[in-house]
Amino acid sequence: MPESQKLYTPPTQSEMRIELKITMQKLLPLTIAAILLTGCDSEGIHRNNTTATSSQNDQPVSSDQSGTDDSSSDSETGNENDINQFGGSGSSDGGTTGGNNDINQFGGSGSSDGGTTGGNNDINQFGGSGSSDGGQNDIQDDAPDTVDSGSNDNVTEDGSLSLSAPTTGTTFVSTMSPIRSQQTQYCISPARDENNEVIMNGNCPVVQFHPNLKFGDFLLSTNAWNFCASSLPDWQQCISVGESSGNVIPRWDYNWGNESDVRGAVWLVKSYPEIIYGVKSPGEYSGSTLAETPAATGMPVRVDELPFYKIDYAFSSEEYPTRSKEFNGQTINGERNVAVESFFHELGGNCDVSTLIRNGTESNQRYEIMLWLDRGAERLPAAPGDFVTTVSLDGKSYDVYTKPSDEEYVAFVAQSPETSGEINWNTFIEWTRTYAHRVTEVFGQGANTVKLRDDWCMANILVGTEIWWGDGYFQADDWTIHRTEQ
Repeated sequence: MPESQKLYTPPTQSEMRIELKITMQKLLPLTIAAILLTGCDSEGIHRNNTTATSSQNDQPVSSDQSGTDDSSSDSETGNENDINQFGGSGSSDGGTTGGNNDINQFGGSGSSDGGTTGGNNDINQFGGSGSSDGGQNDIQDDAPDTVDSGSNDNVTEDGSLSLSAPTTGTTFVSTMSPIRSQQTQYCISPARDENNEVIMNGNCPVVQFHPNLKFGDFLLSTNAWNFCASSLPDWQQCISVGESSGNVIPRWDYNWGNESDVRGAVWLVKSYPEIIYGVKSPGEYSGSTLAETPAATGMPVRVDELPFYKIDYAFSSEEYPTRSKEFNGQTINGERNVAVESFFHELGGNCDVSTLIRNGTESNQRYEIMLWLDRGAERLPAAPGDFVTTVSLDGKSYDVYTKPSDEEYVAFVAQSPETSGEINWNTFIEWTRTYAHRVTEVFGQGANTVKLRDDWCMANILVGTEIWWGDGYFQADDWTIHRTEQ
């Protein structure tokens, strides 16, 4: 993150509570303008079970498809927060997951999106714990870290690491088909009154909540978690799932304006539209139900019991010249990344999905691993001085970043971005287990993180785009996850 970020001084607890009281007083007359979009989704799961004979052999030998009708919204998380003027309920956008943090002025719980993971930030005005948002992490790691002695088979002097998919076991293939939502597109933008004027609550526009979209073993979320950072009066972001040649194509289109259309610093992320696999919060899960998601995805799962996750991906995207600026002698049309990530929770070692909490003071989210498959011209996961090293992982080069402001975060940035390829996700997890808590000692650079513990639970694999500014689209042409269990 740019050094200028350090100029921001978070509000005190008393200031935040005063702001909360004022905001709640404003909410009542404005909720009439917010419209809840609801729908009855037809649930379905398509999953291919195969026996792995080699890392290249994932051909399905049988498939099962089951479905149940469910009229409940993905956002139902245990409270009646049907209308949320600042993002919605349970959509990685400021929603609550059990009654805490009912009002979040500039974001809320989400992925790289300002969700709080500690107990001292009930209202988070400009961000929180996340990828490129400079948030402070209030959770303290009181247990001593175990420093590896070097006996780990994965330890190398330069940090290089390669893992291969197991040649035995059972492989489950999660595809993007079929579409499971009745509606195939939703858009979010500032709400307007009868005179077509944007309805404001202070400096923040009112928005209308919409559900997530379901397809295959996945969930598509708009996650416009920090929309209030945009000063553009007609910003818009849409998510959609369509079909082409029998394949489901998830996509998001957005217009967040120019870099100058921002309330606050230019490095503020506006949104992270994402594809969710696994469980992100009690109201955001990719299976037919929360209880059935572990069987569909293998998550949540202990770090020391991880299946092997191999991802086949392909994407297309464009940033339109309607938004542009000059940077280092070239014209750039926007700023966004393409990022894969996972969040890890402390669930008492048993990875019970019903105990997962990621918002408010009771959050048990503990760690974030991020992989930037592609980056824009300017933004980085952290400040340039937080660079750790360049490593070869499965034969490809990545720059590694940690950051002192978040000791439970590590990011990998591909040096040679590719719009299609294969990811062995376990390689990045194993590198983090081996090195991230002692990068200063091993590489002489960067900031040590807390140790990724074996009894913590990986809850999800996400892919999305953090968007700073611009007008464009992103389309996932392929996102197939192979899970091999032994």
